[in-house]
Amino acid sequence: MNLLVVDDEYYIVKGIVRAIDASAIGIDNVFTAYDTEEAKEIIVREHIDILLTDIEMPQESGLSLISWAKNSGYHVWTIILTGHQRFDYAQTALQLHCMDYVLKPVDPMLLEPKLARAVNFINTRGKSVDIICDEDTPPADTFTLRIQKYLSDHIDNPDLSRSMAADYLHMNPDYLSSLFHRQFGQTFNTYITARRIDRAKELLINTDFSLSLISQKCGFSSSSYFNKTFKKEAGITPQQYRSGFGTRRKGVQDGTNSDNT
Repeated sequence: MNLLVVDDEYYIVKGIVRAIDASAIGIDNVFTAYDTEEAKEIIVREHIDILLTDIEMPQESGLSLISWAKNSGYHVWTIILTGHQRFDYAQTALQLHCMDYVLKPVDPMLLEPKLARAVNFINTRGKSVDIICDEDTPPADTFTLRIQKYLSDHIDNPDLSRSMAADYLHMNPDYLSSLFHRQFGQTFNTYITARRIDRAKELLINTDFSLSLISQKCGFSSSSYFNKTFKKEAGITPQQYRSGFGTRRKGVQDGTNSDNT
């Protein structure tokens, strides 16, 4: 298992290398680089499994390095090293499938468990690059971005559940529920239902999709369940909602009558 540490500050890099017990957490080799060009050369030359990189560096940023590695087909788990906890960094890191932040000055007691978890995950589940969540101390806004993206991407799956989301984020399901309620002020299932209804309303207004197709696209197990849930949440049936707004498109996009259920 190979780790690459990248930072333009020499003493930060050396401090991290000295502070972590690499062999104890399953890391065989630790490589170091002090700019992105040097880091790229190492990534090309060596089989890097985990990348710990600073964001703000001269000439090219750490986020640019991560994007290059991803687009070049190098599957590395990445942890952001930064002195700033900024929302725009969190958004970009999420899009690039980074693990999490490590804030400077680096606390080895916080960094080592993240590295150990990455090593364990790679060993047990392969190099599929995904998002990992620190079960003990996840940044609130990072968790929010992660869970919202996952649910948005899977809202059409009728089997979408708390357990699936917890498995994806590598969290205990009960812990996820507690954190979710604290962040969103509602239960996981209530949130899912609300998002499905919101999505259904968009499709009812902006498309001529049949009610049956809309129910599928929004993750409802059947048209009857969709109708029942929609009326409970909106106070009217899906067809009444559509009739009230009208449709912006003409013709039937899916080849079926929009009144059919």
